[in-house]
Amino acid sequence: MMGSEYSLIFDLSRYQELDNFALLARQDYNLGNKGGWLGHFRGGLYGFYARLTGVEIHYHQVHSWDLIASGRNPIHLAEYHLSSILFNMDSALECMVFALNALGYSVESTQFLDVAKENTLRQVTARNILGRRSDTSKGIVPGYGKYFPSLKSHWQENRSLIQTIEDHHSVSKHRQTVFTGGRKRDDPPPGLLRALGTGHDVAEITLMAPWAEVNLKQKPRTFAHRPEPIPNDGEIVNLEELAMRFCDFTNACSVKALEDAQTTIKLKRDKL
Repeated sequence: MMGSEYSLIFDLSRYQELDNFALLARQDYNLGNKGGWLGHFRGGLYGFYARLTGVEIHYHQVHSWDLIASGRNPIHLAEYHLSSILFNMDSALECMVFALNALGYSVESTQFLDVAKENTLRQVTARNILGRRSDTSKGIVPGYGKYFPSLKSHWQENRSLIQTIEDHHSVSKHRQTVFTGGRKRDDPPPGLLRALGTGHDVAEITLMAPWAEVNLKQKPRTFAHRPEPIPNDGEIVNLEELAMRFCDFTNACSVKALEDAQTTIKLKRDKL
């Protein structure tokens, strides 16, 4: 969900409960640690935490008046923060899948990618849950439907969100800038001109102001310079909507993943 002052609030409490569940599952009197799965689970989970931190920091900074003190080109800064947000969003999703693959492997290794094989782990991707874009029946790892059914349904319901993140990250990483403009903030903090010293005026403050809204391309993989299409109902048109939906999505994932694990992964003992 959205916080105040252009901040995001990621709720990690259920993920921490999932971590506790995984530690309990790893005990020799429960599932053991074949293939060193717990290390992979925690590597993915802690990587996920770090990526969410990156989203939080860059999202706040692209909207922050602190950016004006750097003296850097505001468009370059916006592109830097936007591309960093997209990287962290996309990577967070893969880290989540990496962690859940390891947890699923602990209970039924044949239904998930083998954590003991480096080449197999390289296949971990969001496509393991959603299938390939060209053919959703391919690329699926079957264990998610069996052990994380409500999580899988949640991902399927948010397919367009995930594809938007993937598309914009791919273009910003491999091709070109993805920043296309937006709307500036018009609420400078009191005393800003005085704090910046002489040589600044209101016009310069307006030029250097941080962003209230950052536009997103509707067709980021189309590289020809064409007018942006009119967005359809429900399409994500700016960073702020994307961030809000991503935050809500990952918070809901924590609830569903924990409930799925507790329901489908049977343990002999329920306490350490």
